[in-house]
Amino acid sequence: MGSENLTIGSALKFARHDFLNELQLMLLYLDLGKTAEARKTLLETTERMRHVSLLEKLQLPETELLLSTFDWMYTVFSKSLTCHIEAGPRAVEDEAVVSYLKALLKTIEEGVDPLSDYHIDVLVKATSEEWSIQLTVTGSLTHIPQFVHEQRGFLVRESKQEQQWTFTLSGR
Repeated sequence: MGSENLTIGSALKFARHDFLNELQLMLLYLDLGKTAEARKTLLETTERMRHVSLLEKLQLPETELLLSTFDWMYTVFSKSLTCHIEAGPRAVEDEAVVSYLKALLKTIEEGVDPLSDYHIDVLVKATSEEWSIQLTVTGSLTHIPQFVHEQRGFLVRESKQEQQWTFTLSGR
């Protein structure tokens, strides 16, 4: 699904579907008498939701939307999100960050091997004075072209290894 097709209604539909799947998995574990697995699923789900809700403190609403709906728009990847965010003003254009991230993800999607698995770890950190968003892509990266895209108002560090490509966007 492309980001241009995502409406509020479809986002809510996907969110409800995902949440119901988690509840059904917990119920299945309880029905099978696997209380420990049900508890683990419950704790993992609430922790994942906590990290998504922390994105609001970043005070970059378009970036928050992109990272919150990532799983539905970029289905070629599995994703984990970790946030350590303190609220504070951000001296960056939200649209510039989103434009960069979308272009990066599109480039990676175009070069993936359809028979391979890909995972993206997203780490968002922010203090009241600075922020960073780190994306670490793991998987077969041999066919992914060089990524070049304009960045405005933030820094980008890139590190590429055989099975891992890391991008860190940061600013004040």
